[in-house]
Amino acid sequence: MKKILITEIMDIAEVEKLQSKFETIYDEELFKDQTKIIKIIPDIGGLIVRNNTLVNEAIINAAINLKVIGRLGVGLNNINVDLCKNKNIKIIPAIGANTISVAEYVVSSMLVLSKKIFFSTDDVISGLWPRNKLMNGNELYNQTLGIIGLGNIGRSVAEKAKSFNMNIISHDPYIKTVDAQFSYIQMKSLEDVLTKSDIVTLHVPLSLETENLINENKINIMKPGSILINTSRGEILDENAVIKNLKSGKLGGAALDVFRKEPMTKMDGKKFLHVPNLLCTPHISGLTNQSNKRVSSLIANSVIEFFNL
Repeated sequence: MKKILITEIMDIAEVEKLQSKFETIYDEELFKDQTKIIKIIPDIGGLIVRNNTLVNEAIINAAINLKVIGRLGVGLNNINVDLCKNKNIKIIPAIGANTISVAEYVVSSMLVLSKKIFFSTDDVISGLWPRNKLMNGNELYNQTLGIIGLGNIGRSVAEKAKSFNMNIISHDPYIKTVDAQFSYIQMKSLEDVLTKSDIVTLHVPLSLETENLINENKINIMKPGSILINTSRGEILDENAVIKNLKSGKLGGAALDVFRKEPMTKMDGKKFLHVPNLLCTPHISGLTNQSNKRVSSLIANSVIEFFNL
């Protein structure tokens, strides 16, 4: 019987489905112990991970029976893809399964940051009643949304933003024209998107081309008071530049769901303390009850199909 190892959280019904087909080891905290993974991995035929499990050279070289890796998500920067390819290990990402969740996170962040509705709780309940301070929020109506990366998630964000009557522009070096369904999206250069947008949201994979894509120079050409949202990968933007420009007021707000160091430690997070108009979440934009079921089901079924069971 083939052996499956699951090192991070997965919908329990889908774990049980795998257990009915394979000898399955499920430990949602195992990603924290690479030494233990290396000890277990030689007997494993299928590995299922999220983004916290570092599938590096040491693990892959020890995985002498590994045939397939199921990725409970889409980003592959935690997996040595080239080495897997050389060893004929198939990688299956859960493409499209968390699109709705990420897109809804982006829209909710736009609303919270534009209207500043999240930041008044402490003042209100302490009796300060900061009504005058918070009277300068913005509607999404007729605002310009810039989407950098027009894949599944970027298009889903555009569809939802359209319902708010936003003007939608996008930059994607691989897309020159859009289908008729998305004719309301104007394709622009990266510089045009940054200079013309009231809100910029990032939806690109991490690569040599996209690392530090949003740096000090790029933020300098953005509209004063604009909002920046990142649900892609932490390395795509310069965190220190974002912090600096939030403090100065050049950026009107930022929502960061991904960071250069994950999981973030107390020391890592110290630089984000007391930064104004900043929302930080622990890489959960794609994690909801519904998306977890979709992602888990897609990967469980794909692994079962891979082994022809």
